[in-house]
Amino acid sequence: MFESEETESQGSESGLTAPFRRLLESASGFLASKLELLGIEFQEEKRRILELLILASAALLFSVLTLFVLTFAVIALFWDTHRVAAVVGVFLVYFLISAILFVRLKRKANTGTHMFDATVEELKKDTEWVKRHLH
Repeated sequence: MFESEETESQGSESGLTAPFRRLLESASGFLASKLELLGIEFQEEKRRILELLILASAALLFSVLTLFVLTFAVIALFWDTHRVAAVVGVFLVYFLISAILFVRLKRKANTGTHMFDATVEELKKDTEWVKRHLH
């Protein structure tokens, strides 16, 4: 008789804990999918930042290389006749080119996506679903 009471109490405990266990399993699966989405968005943002750094580096490198070579060529060409005008002209041209590149870089940096927008949207949808089904 004592054994049957113990068996019944174990059966009722497992009956009570089973829904909680399923709820915890569902919650952990839900959390895992949200963390996976967060990781994907983080990787996308990291890739975008790397692209920005490469673009900035290339713009800076080619601006400097162009500045050196073209400056030397123009000044050498006009060394005997219009030395100062050549230096000022080269400066203005390179300043314009650099400004265009940096404006493009700034535009690219400002048009990036907002981090974790998809994760926030999914969490809002899930919250609404839970509210609808629990009330």
